[in-house]
Amino acid sequence: DSVERFALGIASGCPRPNTLVLWTRLSGSDLPAQVKVDWELAEDEGFTKPVAKGQELAVAADGHSVHAEPAGLRPDRWYWYRFTALGARSMAGRTRTAPAADAKVSELRFAIASCQRWDHGRYAAWADMARQDLDLVLFLGDYIYENAAVSNASASGPSPRVHQGGLCRSLDDYRQRYAQYKSDPALQAMHARAPWIVTWDDHEVDNDWAGYSSQGLEADFPQRRVAAAQAYWEHMPFPKALRPRGHEIRIHERYDWGQLARIISLD
Repeated sequence: DSVERFALGIASGCPRPNTLVLWTRLSGSDLPAQVKVDWELAEDEGFTKPVAKGQELAVAADGHSVHAEPAGLRPDRWYWYRFTALGARSMAGRTRTAPAADAKVSELRFAIASCQRWDHGRYAAWADMARQDLDLVLFLGDYIYENAAVSNASASGPSPRVHQGGLCRSLDDYRQRYAQYKSDPALQAMHARAPWIVTWDDHEVDNDWAGYSSQGLEADFPQRRVAAAQAYWEHMPFPKALRPRGHEIRIHERYDWGQLARIISLD
């Protein structure tokens, strides 16, 4: 049952010195419209030293996604977290806070990634990354590709994986595409290893889109932008305050790592 309810994995992100965001999205075909989801955060992997816990309400209007925001945490330290809902418990994840603003930090270990197109290959890079001891993942966009399924063959041989469904247009389309991507075990493993800071590129909406114009100049593109923004927020470890209003979603931000680094995410 745990696999069924937490089939999309868990994640964390937006690390600050005293807070961060814990994410999951419930799965299963028989979910109630509202589900109470408990979360817990501990100083150890065995959860014998709890430091914070709470309950979120996962609702159908937000794709049953959960964005928990524990506060009052200690800076520059690792924590472990997990979720419980409907009698099922998620896998445990590891995350960390940023160092204090005035901290003199000597090291920040991070990886940069982008453009994880499902039907162009398997995620060997995520599997390798999950074996490293990283503080952060910086994801620069194209978390999904909105393309319809293509022929399962090319001049170089058969595609290793195929997109489910057609071109993403509706909220359900985008949700299904994120769910397919998040089903990958290597991607889930890296989400569970360290916090992420993310921004998007074009394929979270449509290839080479700009303003109210899609690549194909479809009349329904403004509605697609609304659906894409909602699905993006639902599937990323963003705080509740970044919930989109229509197609408007703030994704530019800055994160300080003590006095060592300032990370600026751009739109």
